[in-house]
Amino acid sequence: MSTYPMKNDFLYFLKNPHQKFTGFFRKDFTLFLLLTILSFFAGYLKSLITQESFIDESDLNEFNSSKIFPIIFLIPLIEELVFRGFLQYKSRLIFIMSFVSMIFFLTSFIKQDSKITHVLIVLTVLGLSVFFNKKLYQEMLNFIDANTIIIILISSIFFGCIHLLNYDNFLWVNLLPISEKIIAGVFLCYIAKKYNIWHSYFFHLINNSIPLLIIWVYKLM
Repeated sequence: MSTYPMKNDFLYFLKNPHQKFTGFFRKDFTLFLLLTILSFFAGYLKSLITQESFIDESDLNEFNSSKIFPIIFLIPLIEELVFRGFLQYKSRLIFIMSFVSMIFFLTSFIKQDSKITHVLIVLTVLGLSVFFNKKLYQEMLNFIDANTIIIILISSIFFGCIHLLNYDNFLWVNLLPISEKIIAGVFLCYIAKKYNIWHSYFFHLINNSIPLLIIWVYKLM
């Protein structure tokens, strides 16, 4: 594997996600802060175009202590395992955790109990078949290795688009913050690949903490 200067780590990652990196965490954290600023700028630009308040009144009304754990800790963990877990499927523990998270994630969008049961049965059979069959498991790993950058882009696009559910109605202007989410998804893949998925979870956790902190400060004011 080739090694490149830290200042180009993220860009070289897009060319070859399998390379070995030697850069410092501090510079990656700086890049994360820049992406966070970009996220808030995209949201602010959307509010200017739609002439809506930057902070939704419904967010203020719904904010309470019961939302802290799921929003800051649980949701980021599930999303990291669903959208970035494939980068560490060589660890069977990560595979199982990602598989379970995917079941929670998919069934959360299904309202009919019968459909949830069908999804659970299909996913359980599929997951156990891969987990206990060494040949299938290795074929899965080989497929991921051969198509890593494509899977990264697809998972990041899905990661961004899933946030469209945060809006009551679809508006083209919503694609402004969604585009930043897609970029953030690629960045978190980079972090998960360079370090491990717990580092990307750490970044995701911080990212989800900031809006709650802003809402809390806004309510105090």
